[in-house]
Amino acid sequence: MLVLDAEQNNIDLAKYSDILLDPDNNYRIENIIQPPLSTQFRPTEASDLKVSPTTGRLWLRFTLRNNSDKTQQQLLQINPSNANYITLYTPNSVVAPFPTKQLIRSEILFALPVAAHSDSSYYLRIASPIGRRVSLELHSYASFLAEISKREFINAGFYGTLILLLLFNLVSALVHKEPLFVYQGLNCGVIVICQLLAWGYIGEAQGLMPPWQNSSLVTALLLFCILDLLYARGFPVYLSSQPSRWPLLIRFALIVDIIAIAIGIISNGSSAEVLIHALLPANVLLLFVMAFHCYAVSYSRLVFYYLITRTAMILLYFATILSFFLNIVPTPFINTVLIALATGAAISQTALLFARHHFRRQKQAQDDQRITILGEVNRAKTDILARITHDIRTPLSAMIGVTELLHDTRLTASQEDYISTLQRSSHELLQLLDEASQAVRFSESDVELSNQLINLPEIIDESLAGFRNIAAEQAIELICDIDSNVNEQLIGDPSRIRQLLSHVMNSAFEHYESGYILLKVYPSETKAGLTFFDLSHHGKAFSAQEKQALSRYIGHDNSIINARFAIAAQLIGLMRGQVNVRTSPNGSHILSFSLLLGVPKTRERDSNNGTKLLQGKRLLVVDSNQTFCKVLSKQCSNWGMQVLTANSDNAAVAIVRNQILLNSPIEILLVDQALPGGGLKLAQRIRDDSQSENKQPISLMLAHANISFERSELQSAGVRRVLSKPLSSVALRSALLTECHFDASINNRSPDQYSTEALNLSSLQCLIAEDNPTNAQVLTRMLSSLGIEVNHVENGQQALNTFIRSRFDFVIMDIEMPIMDGAEATRQIRQFEEEEGRERTPIFGLTANTLDEQRDSYLQAGMDLHLVKPIRLWELAEAIKQWTGYQHQKPPSENQASTPPE
Repeated sequence: MLVLDAEQNNIDLAKYSDILLDPDNNYRIENIIQPPLSTQFRPTEASDLKVSPTTGRLWLRFTLRNNSDKTQQQLLQINPSNANYITLYTPNSVVAPFPTKQLIRSEILFALPVAAHSDSSYYLRIASPIGRRVSLELHSYASFLAEISKREFINAGFYGTLILLLLFNLVSALVHKEPLFVYQGLNCGVIVICQLLAWGYIGEAQGLMPPWQNSSLVTALLLFCILDLLYARGFPVYLSSQPSRWPLLIRFALIVDIIAIAIGIISNGSSAEVLIHALLPANVLLLFVMAFHCYAVSYSRLVFYYLITRTAMILLYFATILSFFLNIVPTPFINTVLIALATGAAISQTALLFARHHFRRQKQAQDDQRITILGEVNRAKTDILARITHDIRTPLSAMIGVTELLHDTRLTASQEDYISTLQRSSHELLQLLDEASQAVRFSESDVELSNQLINLPEIIDESLAGFRNIAAEQAIELICDIDSNVNEQLIGDPSRIRQLLSHVMNSAFEHYESGYILLKVYPSETKAGLTFFDLSHHGKAFSAQEKQALSRYIGHDNSIINARFAIAAQLIGLMRGQVNVRTSPNGSHILSFSLLLGVPKTRERDSNNGTKLLQGKRLLVVDSNQTFCKVLSKQCSNWGMQVLTANSDNAAVAIVRNQILLNSPIEILLVDQALPGGGLKLAQRIRDDSQSENKQPISLMLAHANISFERSELQSAGVRRVLSKPLSSVALRSALLTECHFDASINNRSPDQYSTEALNLSSLQCLIAEDNPTNAQVLTRMLSSLGIEVNHVENGQQALNTFIRSRFDFVIMDIEMPIMDGAEATRQIRQFEEEEGRERTPIFGLTANTLDEQRDSYLQAGMDLHLVKPIRLWELAEAIKQWTGYQHQKPPSENQASTPPE
């Protein structure tokens, strides 16, 4: 019996109750209040208030005594609440539950009025379809209102905190583009849902501890575990550089949690107790062990704070669980503690995320500052190296010029061999200088691509021409196959395209072991301006480091190949292309990349490409390389030519004779010098066979750049022109058009070679401005060998003064000179010409700078041509003929003079 007190607060009614078990659910209230059942009640113990389907019904009997002079109103609160399985009786009637519609959450309350100076006895029947522990609390109206107000105030604090965290994380996710803020925001939302379900704001109050009547709370708690695991995946709980098996374990735990949600939904909560008791501790321990291992390896401050908060949460969680099972604290207190732990975890994890983002911003600022400093240092290094390469070119130019002059003197066979070796080595050094200057000048952050109208085949031709000496030295067949559908007129950056081709071609030469190197260029069928490049070779496969470099990742091994591939990948990315490597079934290794170039809005494209002279011409290509024959056959067929191919000298002779018999003789012959039987001998045989029929073809010889021929040999074989390998479509078309332009009936034409007799420019006056005496001496002797009178000065100021006093047919102006450089001298010369009304005098700029942007600046200063050191005799002669108009002034009898070999 409980004696009521006007000053009482909350009372645990179970301590003042008697209990009777009804395992078979057979007893009714009429039986309970009568003997013999009424005598079987016994005092209630703490372990008795566990109800489940196996225990059946519980009957509790308690008596309230009011010794005061006023009626006392009491409220009986039963947790967890389920009105369908709880009934309260008096000996004479059933007590209806107190209406709780005005409360903001579900409650089971019974109003118990006790009259003055009286006793009131009550019988409470409790049943449950699931196992649960029941608590009984008796309140006065005042204590109940105070308790409710206190609980709602605490819950409101939790709700407000979690909603603010939810909004903060979602806004942070939008601002910082960080998915972890999304996970944490969803985590806060799930905690709110768990709290609403536990306290009965949604449905009936279930509490946060199992068992539960349905799967809703099970799903919410498992979602909380899943989001916690996703948070750990993104947060540095394990080292990304040494992940070990942690990612696999997290992935496994996520799969298990998702399967558990499905099981809970299917079973409608009947398996919830097993799932939660197994998975919640497992997830908590997994994250704790993972964080501890990460901190032991990395000593990260963020992981340390995560580990501290996680350890505190674990200790409080297990202490709460233990208190629940030992019946130390009531269920409402358990709910409050668990919600507080979850809210604390949400606060700590959000704070850690914010701290992580702050550390990242600090590190980014430090990295930006470091990159800026390194950028300045690298630019200084670049300038120094560029200056060194420029200064090396100056003596190298003199060396190459002297060797060319020596070739025109009488030399023994040994001396000629020494001079050839010196020339080859000089050209190889020049190639290395070009590559070094391109590599050091590239910085992706500083590059701004220019957009100008370009001729892509010509750029490819110029790029491949730079590898003629290397190909000749190593006897490598370099084949270029440009599809006829490739637009010649495109918009892009010619300097960067040349730089890219230089890097990929160098890599192909380094990987080459046998066969040939093939560059195939073809357009996209669906997207205008998208051009594909396939560079294939037989030899070494691409290494893992090179593949990483192509994927824009530079490893710790900064080898030459690695750096070259990295620069190539960056250039391709800048030009909106893609790159990959593969191995074909025939064993060739292919570097494929694409470039997205602009397309002019209006293009005037001659469908014949100026090749009307070639249409219908019969061409015989003789080369032992079948791939080369196929490429040339396709290119020439696009120009309207009839192409025949042969892979041996006997096959070529047979084709020539058959064509003569068919009265369709071969009109143009292209022979490879490296045929097994000898290209010159084959050309001689074909000339002899055709001479008797008076149908001699135009013979062209294909040879590497390091092979020279005697004039008498070429004349004897009837060879008109020697074409250098690699042979591009642009060079081939130009040579064919030039030869077809002349009268094919003239049989005594000399083969094309630059020589002093061919030029005969004795009437020209030249002004040379060059501060280096060796280079000046070489240039003077070159021009003197061409019969040109030379006036030499040492700086731009002297050049300007001399030009004002005298007249010259052309000027060779070095760029880097003391007192006044070549660019400024050119500007003042142009200003003088304009003021005096003089005709424009050709000015050739001479410099070691090979970059297009430098050339453009020189041309803008008023120069007409940009010559790159070292200058060759035939290049100089060609420039003079082009800009002085000498070709147009030659008498008709001299039109038969030959043009220079390519």
